[in-house]
Amino acid sequence: MDENRPLLIAQLVATTLGVVWLGLVYTLPPPPPTIALLRPEEAAAVDVQFEDEKPKPEPKKPEAPPVPPDRKEPTPAEKAKAKKEEQAMADAFGGSAPVGDVTNALRGVNVAKGDRSAEGGGKAVISYGAGGTAVRTPGRGLDASVVAAGAGIGRVNAAGSVTRANIAVAAPTVVRSADGGASGRDMTRLGTFVRARQSQLQYCYADVGLAANPALAGSVSVTVTLDASGAVSDVRVASRTWNGVGVAEAEGCITQRVKTWVFPSSAKEGTESYSFSFIFNR
Repeated sequence: MDENRPLLIAQLVATTLGVVWLGLVYTLPPPPPTIALLRPEEAAAVDVQFEDEKPKPEPKKPEAPPVPPDRKEPTPAEKAKAKKEEQAMADAFGGSAPVGDVTNALRGVNVAKGDRSAEGGGKAVISYGAGGTAVRTPGRGLDASVVAAGAGIGRVNAAGSVTRANIAVAAPTVVRSADGGASGRDMTRLGTFVRARQSQLQYCYADVGLAANPALAGSVSVTVTLDASGAVSDVRVASRTWNGVGVAEAEGCITQRVKTWVFPSSAKEGTESYSFSFIFNR
């Protein structure tokens, strides 16, 4: 009890002081405010006046366009001038007469003029009209020589009207080495690798071989020597069934393309040789 006595006395004193404070707050009058926004002598009534709303002006009506003065009848000189200009326009954009000098029709365009007597040559001529469609715009005219010269426009020609070239890639075969060891590469993977680059062989046949000889067709067997990393160390044509003009150009293109390829790597050390057969036809 001796230890708790100070605590009880402190609680009684605090409670007594709280009750006395509450009594003073509720019994004494409130003090006057110490902060005033306006002094009593400054307070005054505020008179607000509102202006009358003005009426909106009426929209203006659009004015009528001025009446043009009466046109005079054209004189004979003006009629003749207008007729001359109309005839000049008709001569420029109508009819089917060919334009002999292309440089006069197309300013700033260089035109190569060949010898009509030379093989594959001929003078470039632009005509008005479109060869029977009767449109009044410059185009191919009715001149037979012009129509013949433009017969190949719109498709690829190689003196034989090349329309399509086909390539068949046969499955690769292993060229056995002296020790007769098996291949260190997956043959299916090699075939897929070569077929994925068929567009390069298509270019060599269609754009190089057929350009030199439109009748070129046949098969080629190519032997490719690879090191362990897949780099090409040697390419040679082992056999072929085509001959004549265009063979050297096509085969040269094929070997150059194959030399740039990087084949799948091998599980064996050293070099390995493989044979790939390609069939080209139209």
